[in-house]
Amino acid sequence: MPETTNNSTGQKMFRPFFLTVLCAITFIGSVVGIINSAIGFVNADAEVERLASGTSKTQLKNLFSSTKSSSDELVRVGNLNVENYKKFSIGCIASYILCLVGSVLIYNLKRNGFYSFTLGTFFILLTHFLLFGDNFGVMGLSILAALTGLVFIILYGMNLKYMEEPEGL
Repeated sequence: MPETTNNSTGQKMFRPFFLTVLCAITFIGSVVGIINSAIGFVNADAEVERLASGTSKTQLKNLFSSTKSSSDELVRVGNLNVENYKKFSIGCIASYILCLVGSVLIYNLKRNGFYSFTLGTFFILLTHFLLFGDNFGVMGLSILAALTGLVFIILYGMNLKYMEEPEGL
């Protein structure tokens, strides 16, 4: 069941229910991402120790190593340090804020929201690769979030026809 909203010229526009659900999921995911990244920033020492020691709950980092010995694993995660983890947390917070702003704009049927969401999704990937390289195992959850974001970009892209063009372009 489509919902109605008024655009900048006062015309009534219809927002599909699917777009409303996508925006709600994005909003919730962005808020949770901001909170988790802020907690990660505050607890960076403990998180780096947990990930580097091999006692983390997930064993994603072991998927990409050729051996299972812990000494090789510490070499594999050598670029994981407190400074990089804090930078990564700040990058994630910025990315999730862009996604949050994008979801609110998309909910109001503004096409700029799609661009903001897309930028936020790619920014988290860029931050990951700049700080950790191709080491997917260290930050497996961020890669999962980015891949989910890519799926959402496709889903939002299918609904661009319902959003109004940015003014001045």
